[in-house]
Amino acid sequence: MIEAQPDAFPRRGGVEVLVAVGANLGDPAAQIDRALAALGAVPGVEVLARSPLHTTRPVGGPSQADFRNGAVKLRTTLPALALLAVFKELERQAGRDFDGVRDGPRPLDLDLLTYGDQRIDARLLSVPHPRMLDRDFVLAPLADLGVTEADLPPAAERPRVVADPEELRATCRAWVQRGGCRVGLVPTMGALHDGHASLIRRAREECDRVVVTVFVNPLQFGAGEDLERYPRPFEADLARCRAEGADLVFAPPVESMYPTGFCSTVDVGGEAEGLEGGERPGHFRGVATVVARLWSLCGPDRAYFGQKDAQQVAVLRRLHADLGLSGELVECAIVREPDGLALSSRNVYLSAEDRAAAVILFHALAAADRAWQRGVRRVADLLGVAGRIVAGEPRGRLDYLECRRAEDLAVLPDVVPDDGSAVRLLLAVRFGEPSTRLLDNAVLGRGELEGGV
Repeated sequence: MIEAQPDAFPRRGGVEVLVAVGANLGDPAAQIDRALAALGAVPGVEVLARSPLHTTRPVGGPSQADFRNGAVKLRTTLPALALLAVFKELERQAGRDFDGVRDGPRPLDLDLLTYGDQRIDARLLSVPHPRMLDRDFVLAPLADLGVTEADLPPAAERPRVVADPEELRATCRAWVQRGGCRVGLVPTMGALHDGHASLIRRAREECDRVVVTVFVNPLQFGAGEDLERYPRPFEADLARCRAEGADLVFAPPVESMYPTGFCSTVDVGGEAEGLEGGERPGHFRGVATVVARLWSLCGPDRAYFGQKDAQQVAVLRRLHADLGLSGELVECAIVREPDGLALSSRNVYLSAEDRAAAVILFHALAAADRAWQRGVRRVADLLGVAGRIVAGEPRGRLDYLECRRAEDLAVLPDVVPDDGSAVRLLLAVRFGEPSTRLLDNAVLGRGELEGGV
């Protein structure tokens, strides 16, 4: 395969191109006919063959009508991005709403599947199309044209798995410099759950390329913690990344992240003190160090972190500001089970009995939230309401329960001042032996606890 710049021109005489066509609004067959007639009239484009239309069920998106799908073989002298611009204009003329729901109904869809034997990985275009081999509604019409799966060039692996830090750096740099892409970064330690999936989905919606890191970082584990038993279901993690549309999974060995002689660490000040920082000395040094390294390698436009680890987000917000890291740090809402328990990779450690008891974290937060809404502003009273909930569950052992200023986790006075400051309640509770520590938090009075029961 030829590695091509996104503005590469075809060889003399043009290249053969395969295109998928579809529609499920209005009169799909008529709209496709009109689009292909207009396409054939574009200088530099010749329609060589088209398949019959197939009726297919929609894939993804909201509930909607069946599609009419087909395939077209073209010959063109237009550069790939110029041909793509023609497709987009025809879609606009058909009435397509490009600001509508992702994977929603549409009056016309023209997807460039292949462009000769070139590989292009740019913001607006990836060819060969990364998902064409997974889509029966593409393969069946292509077969009508005599194009079998064996005839198609292999698409770039999605997600591509990278273990070498310098390969990650080079790939992200190429996406930006050659492809004009916005890059999203989702750092994780693996054992991915629906909370992680929500971060990947948001990154997918807001960025052109998404990097998910899967790295159990030894620097953030202390003596006697669960580094060795931390879950590492890599194949399941890879499948989830694939399902959510990640472009690259960075899964380095420890010796690649921290090679021989590596001795630099990053300390963050007040945000790292107390709470988790008090219970786990050195933890946030490890977090800040690995995130600074990942950020340096990837250079993301946006990096996504969940608010379940609220102190971690505060630490990283300070890191981002103080070191002038590129792009934007995006804070994302906590994802909860139906009963309110915050999703965590460590939830798998819980016995059935401890899992049932663990809902006290949510109930403690909810009780304090109700007290806040009744006008309670004394910190001791808010803590007392939440603390009594935890104390009533013998399976749980409270590590800490604190009210802090939401933005920077600064310590509050005895009575919360009436200055508009948001207040965050944070707690950590241990269950079982060996103990599993669960964290949770909420900003009081913000409606963050709605939905749990």
